[in-house]
Amino acid sequence: MDDDAPHRGTLRARRIARTRQLLVETALPAFGELGYDRVTVDWLCDRAEVSRRTFFRYFEGKEDLALTPLNDVWRALIADLDTTLTRGGPLLDILCDALVAAVERMPPGWERLAVLSTRLTDATPAVDAAALLTCERFTRSTLDALTARLAGQENADLLARVVCAATIAVHRTAVDRWQSAPDAERTATRAELCALLRAGFADARPALAIELPDPAA
Repeated sequence: MDDDAPHRGTLRARRIARTRQLLVETALPAFGELGYDRVTVDWLCDRAEVSRRTFFRYFEGKEDLALTPLNDVWRALIADLDTTLTRGGPLLDILCDALVAAVERMPPGWERLAVLSTRLTDATPAVDAAALLTCERFTRSTLDALTARLAGQENADLLARVVCAATIAVHRTAVDRWQSAPDAERTATRAELCALLRAGFADARPALAIELPDPAA
């Protein structure tokens, strides 16, 4: 048995994470300063001192890279979802805790990159279109896990869709509010985002049972 194999695997994983993070840290500020269309894959590879082959090992393209900060939150959430859903209790509370935990696990400096990514997405049609496609993939993965967990309950597929939609809406609203301050790139903290997420889930619970007043009353 090779006793050094786990150690080598850990070192390789760290190198991969560092290289991937370097590309994101190089790209997102450059997209804002130079313009998204002017920053090419070749330019990024040159600045980060990696090959095109390495770039495309980690990212499908510029859009995928641009969306990395918030996509990584959803990847972390989905990776642990089967374990997360073994808990008992209110489902929205469980998903709230899981989403907050995913944000808290992001690497140092994630906050600035997440703000830059969100603003780039709002301002760049190509990135926004890619975000919609990515959201659909994450939604499907989340729905599959929720539907499996709710199996046996009446209207499990409907319940899963409602809860999934609420989770995505809370996340989007929290991020929009979090990055809205003009100086958010410098001042936004993940603690603030986590607080907004918890507040959003708290507001979502009564919203799911909202009743409209009778106009004739």
